[in-house]
Amino acid sequence: MKHIHLLCLLLACFCYTQTSAQCDHTLVEKAAAQSGPGAVYLREFKVKFDGSERGKAVPVAKYPVLLSKNMTYRFNVCNSEEYPGRVILQLYLKDKLIGSTFDMQTSTDLQRFDFTCPKAATYEVVMSFDQGKPGCAVGILSLLTEAEAISQDEELDILYALADNPINIYDDEDEFANIEVSIDNGSITNIEKTNYIVRPEKEGTALLSIRVLHRDGSLKEFKQKKFAVLTLNKPYISIRELTGDYITKEELIRSGRLELWFSEDMKCNYRILSFVMSDKNDLVSGISSTSARFSRAQRDWLQNLPSDTRIYIKSIQVQTSEHTVIDIDPIDFIMK
Repeated sequence: MKHIHLLCLLLACFCYTQTSAQCDHTLVEKAAAQSGPGAVYLREFKVKFDGSERGKAVPVAKYPVLLSKNMTYRFNVCNSEEYPGRVILQLYLKDKLIGSTFDMQTSTDLQRFDFTCPKAATYEVVMSFDQGKPGCAVGILSLLTEAEAISQDEELDILYALADNPINIYDDEDEFANIEVSIDNGSITNIEKTNYIVRPEKEGTALLSIRVLHRDGSLKEFKQKKFAVLTLNKPYISIRELTGDYITKEELIRSGRLELWFSEDMKCNYRILSFVMSDKNDLVSGISSTSARFSRAQRDWLQNLPSDTRIYIKSIQVQTSEHTVIDIDPIDFIMK
């Protein structure tokens, strides 16, 4: 299981987050400290709004920024605790949204994002407050050092697409810390305490964002971790003595279990966690087993089935040696 801990904080960053953020220069200092150890300060963006009037558009502040090709930049924001508004910083190239400190799909306030500039151009920073509430905030533009940018891409941990990947996320300093997580490829679900399941939708990369909050809801730490997402080669299911599309009832009951078959280049240390047996090709019907073996209920059900019944083996879940859980293609056959 992959473990992510949160001990690697700058002491200065930790100290700043213990104090209230006022709407003055201390807010700039706090925002700069939260940029991270590999970020070199370039400029700040200050914004303060009294709130939008009913029926009118949410006010925004716009700042042009010239960014250089192949450089990696970091944008992060910090809110004053004197105001209810939570700031959103967005980066645009003409009318195209490039990045945002707020994830619209998951309604998650990330408070930071990184951007590797594909071409030199004048971009636009747009800042506003969520729902037009009154607010005071600072945005920081930083340049990531070469060492920091390279380290983000070195020796990436691997997740597998369309599979349940277990990871462990915790705070070394506070076991009861309030941790919020999101991911930009697929979904992440908290199973129990520090245990999470990540399920990427597609091959490529996945950026995991972690926010650790104080008990009053203010930000203590923001951290991101990048994963490589690969497609996992899957074994296929068979039943001993199954010949083509047919097997007799006696042979089926005698076989008593599902078997995994692998291609030559695959590891064989997988195990079947569960499967469903049914005479209907749907998503809900059937009798379950919690291992590779037929359950007693499945055996009794097979005994009472008439000949020439088509059997469907479906909802098959297999666990790899890394504890990743994958879905295996179903099979069907006729029981003679």
